[in-house]
Amino acid sequence: MGGSVPEQLKALPFEEIQGQPRAISFLERVLETGRLAHAYLFVGPEGVGRETIALSFFMRLVCAEGRGCGECLPCRKFLKGLHPDVEILSPSGKNIRIEQIRELEAKLHFRPLEGERRLVLLPKAEALSREAANALLKSLEEPPPYALFILITQSTEALLPTIVSRCQVLRLRPLPREVIKRLLTERFGKLPEEAEGLSFLAEGSIGRALFLSEKGLLEELFRFAKVLSEGSPSQLVSFAETIPALKDDQPLFWELVLLWLRRALISYLGLSPYPAVLPPRPPEGFILYAMRRIARVFSALEANLNQELWTISLLNDLTARWQAEVAAEGARAA
Repeated sequence: MGGSVPEQLKALPFEEIQGQPRAISFLERVLETGRLAHAYLFVGPEGVGRETIALSFFMRLVCAEGRGCGECLPCRKFLKGLHPDVEILSPSGKNIRIEQIRELEAKLHFRPLEGERRLVLLPKAEALSREAANALLKSLEEPPPYALFILITQSTEALLPTIVSRCQVLRLRPLPREVIKRLLTERFGKLPEEAEGLSFLAEGSIGRALFLSEKGLLEELFRFAKVLSEGSPSQLVSFAETIPALKDDQPLFWELVLLWLRRALISYLGLSPYPAVLPPRPPEGFILYAMRRIARVFSALEANLNQELWTISLLNDLTARWQAEVAAEGARAA
């Protein structure tokens, strides 16, 4: 297989895939009728099973039994990343480069070595450089009869409209909370209490739930709320040093902060109970101000500013606002 391939591919029999019944039903019908398109575009948020479903579909196509048994020789080769008719094009660095597409085109000139089709997966199609995207478009416009492509992206807007138009689009939805809780406990061995909290924070993504669990970002959110509520300068400086250390996980941390603020606002408006899994609610008058300030964090991250300095500035600002709102609430109560 081409590109960066995991040691063991994450493919399952269709009946074991949870939370995407419409997508699985659609692919089942395609396989039953034999009316396969030459290119599919799987669209949906990360962590909802996009790549698992694509790989499971491929395993059905290579399987000697035709059902994705996972046990026959073609399935075992596939799961180990060794099937000669399967190509996975992952980014080289930040992008999928035109050289990778040229290499793929050269391989597609040859008929499949073991099965009926050459299968190509781009798990991060939005990473295509413009040159690579234009080169891929030629293969999608005039594909060999034995080639089948699956492109995966979060949004069709991330791709050239001409590429989208050459693909059959399959949209995958966020997973229901009950499905995420069940997967966390049954497949990943999480305790029921942890699974309950993670399923709420996951916003429909099992991948997000597992990532939050692994990285301990919920604990960092509690520390963040404690720093703001107590207003200790030493705690503030210490926490400001912690945030840049999160590196590539910083955007997810700040998204988690925004989720906390949104849920607090919704509860103040009486629209939904406040979840026990989150830190205590901030003062009501603090919330919209904080959301506007934190919304600017994402552009600061992209601007390569001194992260520790702007984090200290942000925390100082938010702490002052929090304390002012607490004081105002106390004055009103008196």
